[in-house]
Amino acid sequence: MAGGIWQSWRSVFVSVRVGPETAPAPEPLPAGPLDAQCYVVFDLETTGLRPSLDDAIVQIGAVRLETGTEVGSFDMLVHPGRKIPPVSTRYHGITDAMVAGAPTVPEALAAFRDFAAGAVLVAHNAAFDLTALAAAAERGAPRLPNPAMCSMLLARWLDPREPDISLDGLCGRAGLVIEHRHRALGDARATAALWMSLLARASARGVVDLPELALRTRMAERIAEHARHF
Repeated sequence: MAGGIWQSWRSVFVSVRVGPETAPAPEPLPAGPLDAQCYVVFDLETTGLRPSLDDAIVQIGAVRLETGTEVGSFDMLVHPGRKIPPVSTRYHGITDAMVAGAPTVPEALAAFRDFAAGAVLVAHNAAFDLTALAAAAERGAPRLPNPAMCSMLLARWLDPREPDISLDGLCGRAGLVIEHRHRALGDARATAALWMSLLARASARGVVDLPELALRTRMAERIAEHARHF
């Protein structure tokens, strides 16, 4: 991962030097019951799997949860500033023609930042999505100040011997249907339902709030380990 983008990504958790500037530390994880917090569960579709190099966002989908209930959604196609490779289009169905008049990455992330204000961000395999956000910020898009959590890593902590912690596998075992798979809003809605189910299990294990959950799961450290692959 390029040095600047890696430093930018680390600012999701801590205040660090990014070139001549210091990236602001994120807002802290809120205390209080797990199911009482405000979450924005999101998913990104991109031009490819290496956002730390030159891949960029083509779609943002998210749902906002308050006390476990969806109170709003966000669904936006994004012009990535480059061609979308055919192999990626086969995966998510998004073409160059579909994003031709869409907002740019900075414009889209400014809108998403407003939608996510005051919430904890959640994504499945959040290392990928956070790397994409950090890469976009390195290229001039707004930086989101929100703290972030990963549903995949929470599932791994709850079930360390489970071989399949993919979104499909976890939702299948939980009886959750993923509508519009590999489109950002569909995946975000499925992840939101999964997240609340996982939080209930964490609470049953005696976890009282998000700071404790982050500590017990080594969330920041493990996201950082995964992020080096993207």
